[in-house]
Amino acid sequence: MSQDIEKQINQLNQKLRSVFEEQNRNQSAIQTQEQVAEDFHVWKNQNHRLFDRILGTWHRDRELSLFFMNMSQDAQHIERKLTFELENQKETLLKEKRNLSDLENDLYYQKQNLAKEVNS
Repeated sequence: MSQDIEKQINQLNQKLRSVFEEQNRNQSAIQTQEQVAEDFHVWKNQNHRLFDRILGTWHRDRELSLFFMNMSQDAQHIERKLTFELENQKETLLKEKRNLSDLENDLYYQKQNLAKEVNS
């Protein structure tokens, strides 16, 4: 009986190592995603300032003003799409982080119960 429990504990330890590796990959992905979101925010602000300056400069030329306004609207559409994608990616990564944490807790609980069996 003791060897069977020891084998189960070893299997749980292997699963825990796999969970730790996956948690590390997930944390790295979260950090990368946060950096991408920060870079995107900086780019978005630069983009807004650029179009404000362009529109301020060319507001008297109706044709160019309309052209740049259309470009600005296209850029804002792309910004909204990218913002939505970044938010979805962040949500997915955080959900995966919670799931991995729950799995880790479950594995520790199972390991603890097996250790109690050995000690009884």
